[in-house]
Amino acid sequence: MPISLEWLRLNEAEINDLVKNIIMRGANEIVQIAKSIVPVKTGRLRDSIQAYERFDGATVLASAPYAGPVELGHATRSGSFVFGVRFLSQAAHQVIPAISFEIEDQINAYLKGEHF
Repeated sequence: MPISLEWLRLNEAEINDLVKNIIMRGANEIVQIAKSIVPVKTGRLRDSIQAYERFDGATVLASAPYAGPVELGHATRSGSFVFGVRFLSQAAHQVIPAISFEIEDQINAYLKGEHF
């Protein structure tokens, strides 16, 4: 099937939905991995990790007030430094390459007429 600019415009919404679905599935996978990595005392931080759909994809957020210091590290009252756990960034690094490959594969299949 020849692909023209007009064909792409006509199918833009379908292609966008395809990509957004892949990204949202990836975001949910990031959430699961991050929840398995994050240190747990009360479970509040772990339970605050969520994926949210956005108009342009998805966001993964840990909303507990101390999520940033746990992710990035922080100074203690005595002045020493506690290194971050990087639970969100580790999870993202594990999943994002697979999301990119899946998007490419699915768009190529779509362009070849192999509907999903």
